[in-house]
Order: sequence, then structure tokens, then C-alpha cells
Amino acid sequence: MNIRRAKIDDLEVITDIYNQAILTRKCTADMDTFTVDERRNWFDLRNDAYPLYVIEDEDILGYAYLSAYRPGRRAMDGTVEVSYYLDLKATGKGIGSKLLSFMIEEANRLKYKTMVAILLDVNEPSKGLLKKFDFEEWGRIKGIAEFENLICDHLYYGLKLKN
Repeated sequence: MNIRRAKIDDLEVITDIYNQAILTRKCTADMDTFTVDERRNWFDLRNDAYPLYVIEDEDILGYAYLSAYRPGRRAMDGTVEVSYYLDLKATGKGIGSKLLSFMIEEANRLKYKTMVAILLDVNEPSKGLLKKFDFEEWGRIKGIAEFENLICDHLYYGLKLKN
């Protein structure tokens, strides 16, 4: 299994994986799927400070990226948000663990002090993964995400980095 920086040629698969997550109604608060063209601006925002990686075997199985937390607020410059998504056929195989472990190492390499993950409370696999890597629940906004027949809390998990 290989983890590498994403290339523009990966955007179609990355978009497909994100659209899978949207349709689960558990992995993101987005409710409408995206086209590759609609994700192009998001892709173009990835840079050396906020990189995007894919994990692959023969095919891309998932991706993860770092984002600025509260961009433009300099007091938050030491904090980075991590996001990760797996192809549904790749879940439950340890791939998420490999990807999150790599992203924590990457955040340390980039000298961030704090890593946060923001997720829906119904995303049990993600909560378990974050806890496995010593993330703790730091905040909860109750009943903020409303789907067709489901109201969810928005959770903030955090980890102090060791760099």
C-alpha cells in the first residue's frame, strides 16, 4: 500500500469517494453530490502547508488532507484540521488507520501543534478511529445537522501534537 501526494489526474476518483460519503448521510454534512469540475477549486487549494494525499494499492482506496482551521485568524495558525475519506469497499481493512497515522506524522513534520477533526456524531467508525489515535472529544454542537429524517450533533475531536 502506498500513500502519495494527489495529482489532478486523481480528482475523478477523489470526487467519486467523496460522493459515496455524501450518500451515506453519516460522513459529511454535504447533501448534494459534486462533479469533478465543481471540486476543481477545492483541489487547487491544496498546497505544501495543506497537502492532499491518496492511499492506493492497485487503485486509490481513499484520501486525506489538511486544512487551515479558522483561516485568517493568526492565533489559530498552529492548528490544522484533518479530513479523510475511504472508498466504501475499502472500509474495515485498516486502511483508515494507515492514512490517519500518516497524516498525524505529516502534521508533526509541518510543525502544527494541534490537530482537529470535525465529524457527525453518527459516524461511529470515524469516532473509533480518532480515539484509537488518542484524539479526544473537545466539543459538540447539538442537533446542528439536519438530514431527511435524522438530526445529528457536530463533534470536534482534538489531538495535541508532539513535534
